[in-house]
Amino acid sequence: MAAGRAKLTLAVVPALLPALLPALLPALVLAACGGERAAPSALPRAEFLVAAGDSTYWVRSSGEGMRVRSAPLLLTRVDGRTYELFVTEEGAEYADASFSTVRLWSRDIAGRDSVALVADSTVTGELARWRRRHPREEEVDPADETLTEDPSTVVSDEVDIVDIHGPYVTVEHLLDVDLAGGASHRHEGRRFVVDVRSGARVPLAALVGAAEAARALAIAPPALRQLTDSIRTAAAAGDERARAAADVLGSFRFDSAGFGITDVDRQPALAFMVPGTGGEGEALALHLPPIPVTPPAWWAAVRATLPTWASDSSRLGWTPGGYHVVARPSGEEAVALALQPARAGASGADASAAAGGLVERAAWRPRGPSGAPRLRRALFRAAAR
Repeated sequence: MAAGRAKLTLAVVPALLPALLPALLPALVLAACGGERAAPSALPRAEFLVAAGDSTYWVRSSGEGMRVRSAPLLLTRVDGRTYELFVTEEGAEYADASFSTVRLWSRDIAGRDSVALVADSTVTGELARWRRRHPREEEVDPADETLTEDPSTVVSDEVDIVDIHGPYVTVEHLLDVDLAGGASHRHEGRRFVVDVRSGARVPLAALVGAAEAARALAIAPPALRQLTDSIRTAAAAGDERARAAADVLGSFRFDSAGFGITDVDRQPALAFMVPGTGGEGEALALHLPPIPVTPPAWWAAVRATLPTWASDSSRLGWTPGGYHVVARPSGEEAVALALQPARAGASGADASAAAGGLVERAAWRPRGPSGAPRLRRALFRAAAR
């Protein structure tokens, strides 16, 4: 995907059962251009799910118009099974200490068990040690406005889902540890890939094959040197931001395990993140340009969900069957959609919809007689969280 383009993925699904409707949160109704519902002949009959940001949108088109409903849900389809991704939060607040941690999970919607994808124990471990040192301290309401805004002890982590490609989730994990008395200060950021089926971190060679992994690892360090050299050159020329960055360049160390999977023109690529440390100890990162790799066998299923961009980046689209789906990015939080019959000479209609972010991921309905009830349960759980 070229720089500056919003990333969109979509999967068309068979008609969803009406039973799904109560589980989907009302979002917005799409109408044809001009603010009126599309004429019966203007819109083809279509139904699909598209993920945008942290929500899944159900788009439904017919002769009566187009409707979109949403649920705060992330799904991915792997080997005929559908997995839901979700996060949980836990922590504790005290008068002069704050602890919070986020965990990322996956769940096969056909079952009940969840698999931990990211579950760092640093925060809970520091909390247990702090409680032993302060046995008389009691937890307080985090909404209490009298609490100090700068507690002397703060231990927290964050998890960001960078992208999802079939079974593989690219994650960034940020950890901050500041303990009273200066006993321990840690600020770390990491990028890695996990498998939604097992929760295991995926080695580079397992993701793209040994030969492609070796090739990428030979390309990445020179790319880092080129990036740091360009920053130093800009600093020498008087660029203030480059000067500030040049002062800490020595802290950046290439990590062969610090990669994620991305896509460029519907082909796989590796995106390395190089961690570093700022002047005050804060976690920093340099992001290397994507390194294209030969598509592994598992990529074929992913590629089918990725759109084709127009040469001028003004629109992107899919042709799943009897109609075209065209999307035109129309702002940071919106995508304009057009559904058009695939047959020559047939007319279509445009519609616009608000999307919850630029990064969109594909979602499918499970096939088979039990598929819709399982998805309905997943949607209810998402709406209740």
